[in-house]
Amino acid sequence: MTKVNDSTPFPKRGDIAFFDYEVKNMLNKIIYTKDENRPQQYYVDKQEMITGLQDGIKLMKKGETVTFLFPSHMAFGYHGDDKKIGSNQPLIYTVTLNDIKIDSTNTK
Repeated sequence: MTKVNDSTPFPKRGDIAFFDYEVKNMLNKIIYTKDENRPQQYYVDKQEMITGLQDGIKLMKKGETVTFLFPSHMAFGYHGDDKKIGSNQPLIYTVTLNDIKIDSTNTK
């Protein structure tokens, strides 16, 4: 885990979060690498994404790396992803928030 202790902002609704992540199963075996997931761009609270990442990214600061444990209902749920993630599978996500583009129209 990499923690940032300065007063940089957390991402909020409308901001754009740029991040990388890796997905592992509960045995710590990699399911999807950072390279497979490619760098991501997420419009905070304005774009569909698994619930765990939607919530987790808002708890991070630029430059931080955090490992989250998501129960299946916060990841891919009962169905899985039809590829490598099975049904009702809890997952370990290691996320690095590379940058935040602040929404200049957001006054809150």
